[in-house]
Amino acid sequence: MIASLYAFVIVLKDNITLLDFAVLAALFGAYIWRVQGAPGADEDEEPGPAAALNALPVRKQWTFMAALTLVACVIILASAEPFAEAMVHSGRLLGLNEFLLIQWLAPLASEAPAVTIAVLFVVAGRAANGLGALVSDKINQWTLLVGMLPLAMSLGAGAVAALPLDARQAEEFFLTAAQSLFALALLLRLRLGLGSAVALVGLFGVQVGLAFIYRNDEARTVTTLTMLAWIYLGLAAILFLVNGRRMLDLLRAGLLERRMGKVGAPVRPEVVRGQR
Repeated sequence: MIASLYAFVIVLKDNITLLDFAVLAALFGAYIWRVQGAPGADEDEEPGPAAALNALPVRKQWTFMAALTLVACVIILASAEPFAEAMVHSGRLLGLNEFLLIQWLAPLASEAPAVTIAVLFVVAGRAANGLGALVSDKINQWTLLVGMLPLAMSLGAGAVAALPLDARQAEEFFLTAAQSLFALALLLRLRLGLGSAVALVGLFGVQVGLAFIYRNDEARTVTTLTMLAWIYLGLAAILFLVNGRRMLDLLRAGLLERRMGKVGAPVRPEVVRGQR
């Protein structure tokens, strides 16, 4: 939630700096520290590679995870540039808008692994784990991914540099932050029903449709992005007002759970859900 709120600070500044990288990296570190010490729920034994890793001593677990991360980084570095160039070239041949290709196709390709993992969890009857994987992926995006942009730009320029945001990029950032806040307001109710899912998919569909319709009209595109962002914020505000007390109790329980877990029974979300 803090990372989503901090995104609005970036929107107001119209740039992403190394200071933002430091703040977002600190938020990611705090998230890792928080979930590492959280009391775990009773779960079935992890299947497949996860089970093999769990069977190893802790030091070997970290070694193997570091090796897997390194291999993944090498593969990404080797394939990212050819993929991006091929995508842009294909768009030119087909007469498609390059910005739309980069905005929609590239994220779909990069998000496919996380979505696949979430679907596999759901199919295995572990919907909570699937949702947790998606939420964790979103936190990674709002912290490390966004924070790495000015770092990469500074390394490429050979000097400290900020990443400026033009009008469209700023509105895209604003829209994504508002969308995240709305999704967070839905999740803080401790339930995600069919209606909530339809609302998220429906609004996203409207966003994609308007982006395609006004793909050659920059001014109209920026206007529609702003309009959709305020719709998301309005819906989030309604949810926070209607469920404000319960959400505050849940946030308080989540922040205090680690400390209370050391001296007594942790505060469980199910308990908060029953409070009025």
